[in-house]
This record gives sequence, C-alpha cells and structure tokens, in this order.
Amino acid sequence: MNIVPFHMSINGNELNGLTLFVTTPDDELSLPIFINEDMTALGARLLQPGHIEYLDDGSLLGRDLGDILYPEPVRELLTRSARQAQQREDRLQIQIQIAVPELAALPWEWAVIEGARQWAPAINEDYAVVRVSSVAEPAPPILVDGALQVLLCVPPNHTAQFSSIHTLLHSEIANQRIAIQIVEVKDIHDIEQALSSQLFHVVHLVGEVILSRDEILNIHFAEPINVFDLNDVLKQFPDIGLLCVTAMHNGDAQIRAMPQIFAALLMSETINAAITFSGICDAEAIVRFGATCYNAIIDDLPIDLAVVRGRRALVGGRYRDDWGLPQLRIVPTTEQLFIFEAPSDPWRWVRSIIAVLGIAVALLAAILIGRMLTAQPLIPQLPPAPISMPATPTGQP
Repeated sequence: MNIVPFHMSINGNELNGLTLFVTTPDDELSLPIFINEDMTALGARLLQPGHIEYLDDGSLLGRDLGDILYPEPVRELLTRSARQAQQREDRLQIQIQIAVPELAALPWEWAVIEGARQWAPAINEDYAVVRVSSVAEPAPPILVDGALQVLLCVPPNHTAQFSSIHTLLHSEIANQRIAIQIVEVKDIHDIEQALSSQLFHVVHLVGEVILSRDEILNIHFAEPINVFDLNDVLKQFPDIGLLCVTAMHNGDAQIRAMPQIFAALLMSETINAAITFSGICDAEAIVRFGATCYNAIIDDLPIDLAVVRGRRALVGGRYRDDWGLPQLRIVPTTEQLFIFEAPSDPWRWVRSIIAVLGIAVALLAAILIGRMLTAQPLIPQLPPAPISMPATPTGQP
C-alpha cells in the first residue's frame, strides 16, 4: 500500500495576507485564509521563554483549528483524494509544513472537521497527520535483530510511575519482541552512560522542555540538558531510529510548542522520526500512548499509523482531551523505521552443529549399509578339478 501525500502549508504575512496551499499528486489548491488575532497571539505566546499556556477547552480549540485548516474547498479535495487513494488500494497522509513560526507552534493535530458528523483526521488511519521536515532523503530502516530496545528516561524517583508499561507490554516482552529499560536521569552523563551500556533503537525522554530567558532550549530532569549537547551524544549511536519527548504533570492541562522544536533539532541523518506532545499530561497517559505506539511498531505498522493508534488510545474517559497531544515529525517518504529479524537464539549454533553431525552420521551409515548389501562373497581361485571318464565295459564296442 503506497502513501499518497496530501501536503498542506501556510505562507504569507500580516501585510500581504496568508495563503493555504494544498498539493496532491493530481491536484493543487491555494486559497487566502484569515486567522483571527486570538489564534495568532496564542501561537506567539507559545514561543515565549518560560510561558505557560493553560488549555481551557480542547474541543473548542479543535474546532477553531479545523475551521482554519479544513475550509470547504480543502474538505472536498481531501474527500476526493481519499476516495481515489482507496480505489488504488493506497492511503492518504496529511503532511503539515507551516513556514510562519507562530502558526507552526499551534497544535494542528487537534483539528476537527465539522459536518454531518464531527471527525478528527489525526485519529483516523485513512488520514494520518504528520509534520514533515525539510530534509530531502530519509535514512534506510534500521535492522533489529531480536527485540526492539527502548530506553525510557525519567526524572529521579519517578520509575514507579512508569513501570506499568511493562505490564501493558507483558506478552510482547515475554516473547522477546520488545524490551523497555527505565532509567532515572539526573544529567546528560546518565543518558550517555545508559546508551553506552547496550544497543537501543528508541529513546523516550520524559522531561519538561523550556526555553530559557537567554533563549537556550533545555530539557529538565534533575538538571537542565541543552538540546545541542544532547544532539552530540545521540549522534554517537546510529542504531537510534526514533525519539520521543513528553512532559509529565498532574496539574491543569497545558499546551506547549517547545517540545516539538526540541525534538526537531534532535533529528539527524539516521533519526528519521520524532514524537512529541504539544502539552503536558500525567504519567498514565504517557504510558498508555507509548505502549500502544511501540506495540504497533513491532507489528510492522508504518510509524504514522502507529502514532494514530497511540492517539486513539487516549480517546474516551478522562483522556478525551489528550488525544490531540501527540505530534509526529518525519523526513518525507519515511514509512518503516525498523526491519525486524527473528529473535536471536543463543543455542542456535549448538543445534546447527548437532544437525550437521547427525546428517554426517546418517550418510556414513547409509554408505556402510549399501556396501554390505551389494558386496559379493570372496571365493578362492582353485584349479579346475579333473574329470574322471568311466571305463568302457568289456565286450562293448
């Protein structure tokens, strides 16, 4: 099944106005859009150092964002493109790439489409929503021999709050399809030490990302870690194919823009994808999303669909406003991050040797038996015995 890109971008400025551009393999659309001052001001506040933005009503925010991103002409093109993709047994991928910083900071994944029924593309596998980076070519998928190794970095004294991920992935861990190691982090040296201890494919950082007053972007555990210092560490480990950045908080809901900027700066020549949350939530929501998403990855789902399943795990109950938090940023055309081989078997070489010896013994036995069945008895070479002729009786002629 091929991916059909539905690329959406917003360009322009306050002086000349804003334009929404939509591009598909078969169509192009551009139309002027108006974004009210409140929404623009929200995006600008999200980029300010140390700013905290509380989320009053996620449903209302989703409707406002949907009105901007999916006006009627876009909805018609979206429906038509999805129908055409389905007829070709392909699927659509909504790719968001916004050049206006205060607009890019907004959590567009929350956008919902009003109509006969309200629906959200970000939790629909037929309309996966991703952010795309400007890197031209993705790195090849990383070969995973055995279990997908995940390093979950949490602040000191927080291991117990995240240990339930082992319960949610119990059968997958037991079958050696995935392994989760939780490490409490004080500073960058703890992360580097953990990465040096064994091979990891996924690094999940649970820390709050803050832009300092001197405009340095840090993720906070016990001590702040600079994004560029962390980038230098991660580049030493080319088997890392996915980064996740989430922040934990048990208070009122908030939305953030700094995590997605932080994660984007950590993408590299080998890291094609980064998952962030556009806000903060409690540990249970982070665990629920992570377990669902990682389970989908080891089931060989493309990364965008794995994130869709993770979002859907946050729908309903008291998670009704959390489903819009996860954001996925990818290098264009990225689908599979990993290629999985069968779990390694430490006794495989022993069994191989035994099998080879068994074959050799069987062949030797067959040869010996064959010789026994086909060999002739050995008869000594004696001279021919003399033949006695009977004497002629007297009187006979």
